[in-house]
Parts: sequence; C-alpha cells; structure tokens
Amino acid sequence: MDSALHSDNQIGLNVGGKIYLTTRDTLTRYPNSFFAILLDSAIPSDKDAQGNYLIDRDGKIFRHVLNFMRCGELVLPRGFDEFDLLEREADFFLLEALKEVALRREAAGRSVAGMSVGITVETVPTKSTYMMTREALMREKESFFTDMLDGGEPFPRDRQGNYVISRNNSLFHHVVDYLVRGGILNDITSTSNLSVIVPAYPSKSFGRDIKLVKSMLEKWTLK
Repeated sequence: MDSALHSDNQIGLNVGGKIYLTTRDTLTRYPNSFFAILLDSAIPSDKDAQGNYLIDRDGKIFRHVLNFMRCGELVLPRGFDEFDLLEREADFFLLEALKEVALRREAAGRSVAGMSVGITVETVPTKSTYMMTREALMREKESFFTDMLDGGEPFPRDRQGNYVISRNNSLFHHVVDYLVRGGILNDITSTSNLSVIVPAYPSKSFGRDIKLVKSMLEKWTLK
C-alpha cells in the first residue's frame, strides 16, 4: 500500500501489525476520540514505510473498534468472550460510547448464562428441549452435568446453542424434577413413591420405568 495512493479521505492504519484501510469520515465520527484528535492535530505521528499510521495496540480486537466507528453499533461474532480487551481498547481510543455498549453486552451475556442453560434431549425421531438454571444443573457435584458445564471437554450443541444429549427424552423430566426440586427421588424403588415419580404411567410400566430412571441417574453419577 503506497502512501501516494491514499486519497485525502482515505486513511491507512497499521495496528499491531495488521493493516486497516478506512476513511477520515469514519475515524472522526466520534468527536474527542483518539482518531479525531490524531487527524485534526498538527502533531507529527509515526507512520510505516507505506504511509499507514502506526498504532501499537491489539490488531485483532481493533476490527471490532473500527466496525463500531463505521456503523455505530457493536456487532460481535457468536461466542465472543474478550470483553475485557475490547473495553480496554475503547478506553485507549477514547470511545466512551463503545465502552458503554460493550459493558452492557457483557453484563447481558453473564445474566443469560447465569439464568438458564438449554438442554436438548433426543431419541430419534423425537426430541425435547429443557431450560434449566445453571445452579440446578450444578447441584450434584461431579455429575454428568458438572462435567458438561465446566468446559473441560467439547460437548455437542445444536444451532440454538443448546447442549445435546442422546438419552430417553420421555424420562428426562424425572431427572429435571430431581435436580430442580432436590431429593424428590430419594427412594425410587419404594412403591409409595411410584405415584410421585411417574404419575401418568400405566401400572404395568411402573417397575420398568423406575429401573430406567435409576439406571439413568446412576450412569450420570447423580447421587
């Protein structure tokens, strides 16, 4: 990129080794920002051999900063989790509007993450999706669900971000009841508890279904 090729409105930036080409209008969109001061002042600035302004910042994160200045809104890729870096860059570039949006987005993400976790339980050809709190899923220590949520190993998800479990979805609601209400399945072999555990099942199926639930809980290390 030759500096001679830059028009009066075209600006080249070398941010942490990454080259960005944008316009003066974009960079001065926010008054009193780093770039508005840089481009409107007569103070000499460092440039590389191609005439791009040299800026010693995170070149990867800067694309989100530049996109914000271009469109006036913060558009981030799914799963973005580097808000601390983005907020730091917003401070450096004197973009208070960007920092405010980033802080709100981060807080919203934490709130959603803390409130609910989606689980899709499927047995071909049927499936059901449950929304549960993280607190409920983490109630049983060293269980299938704590392993699922700790992020130690990749776990399959659907397009909506729900965790996918290949288990009997007609029985999974008993597991949900156990986790949400706590202790409801203290003795799943007791005849007196059958009406509580599987209230809508025919009597001939009670014993079989209870064994399936017990086997499921033991397999998932729910104690």
